Amino acid sequence: MTSIKRSQQGIALLSMLLIAALATTLVVAMIERQSRLLREFAGQLQQDQIVEYARGASALAMAALQADADDNNKADHPNEAWAQPFPPFPVPGGLILPVLRDAQSRFNLNSLVADGAVNAPALAFYRRLLAQLAFSPELADSLVDWLDADSIPMSTGGAEDDYYLRLNPPYRAANRSLSTYSELRLVRGYNMEIMRQLAAYVTVLPSSAKTINVNFMPPGLLEAMIPGLSPAAALEVLANRPVDGWTSRAEFLDNPVFFGLDADTSAQLDSLLDVQSRYFELYTRIRFGERERLQWALIARTGRRSHHVIAQERNPLWLPEFETEDADDNADEDLAE
Repeated sequence: MTSIKRSQQGIALLSMLLIAALATTLVVAMIERQSRLLREFAGQLQQDQIVEYARGASALAMAALQADADDNNKADHPNEAWAQPFPPFPVPGGLILPVLRDAQSRFNLNSLVADGAVNAPALAFYRRLLAQLAFSPELADSLVDWLDADSIPMSTGGAEDDYYLRLNPPYRAANRSLSTYSELRLVRGYNMEIMRQLAAYVTVLPSSAKTINVNFMPPGLLEAMIPGLSPAAALEVLANRPVDGWTSRAEFLDNPVFFGLDADTSAQLDSLLDVQSRYFELYTRIRFGERERLQWALIARTGRRSHHVIAQERNPLWLPEFETEDADDNADEDLAE
């Protein structure tokens, strides 16, 4: 009888231990689940805060551009207040590093085809730019085929659906404007190395943006515009920019290097150059907690007193060198303080 009682006590003790173990397991699981939910909630909260910080940076950039528009300046140039480096903005738990730059300092690839037709001056210039960089001018033809609406290749170096459908995997020509610079990877002849070298000279904007602001233009673009112009001469022309920028194309072209140009080149310059900009790029690097995010925004000036963000991209694949250098330098200085 005693042995039976002991056996029953043992079973009861074992059952209690099993129940305790099960309860402990359930409690640990609940704690882990709660901790995971808290981490997810904290992560989502950080993401929401990052989004709001990016919106704040865009509002700041547009306010700076609006202040410039209120001044009724004749030209957009590097010495204006909006074009000066923004300081890093400390926020609770992080740092905001905005960089605002003129977006029309480079050649707009989408301007090769405008209003359904090939833009002849832009095409001639882009071919010269490619040749200057030691790339095949046929890259211009394949890009025009990607942008235009027809299915007829520009040349043997062009490409329409019949070329792309033979690839693995197959796809079709877009027959529309590029949406991002990264899309250029899909166009016949372009690869990462070509795109890396081109990035300093070209950009992707709405096709209506047909001009380059001479007050921000790099020397390499000016070389491509003027056949036979040396790198030193191009650098000298741009180095002599007035403090308040050139206020008209005529003022810019009133330089001996432009004298004696043939009629076609003069006409191309007249159609490609300007001293004002309608598009601006904002690169906002946000460091918050353990997270870092880079937000690109394209700001359009629609009228002198109206600005809107018309495109955004999170962590863009292609970054201009100035953004990387400025952001890292500013962040290091701020953290050192």
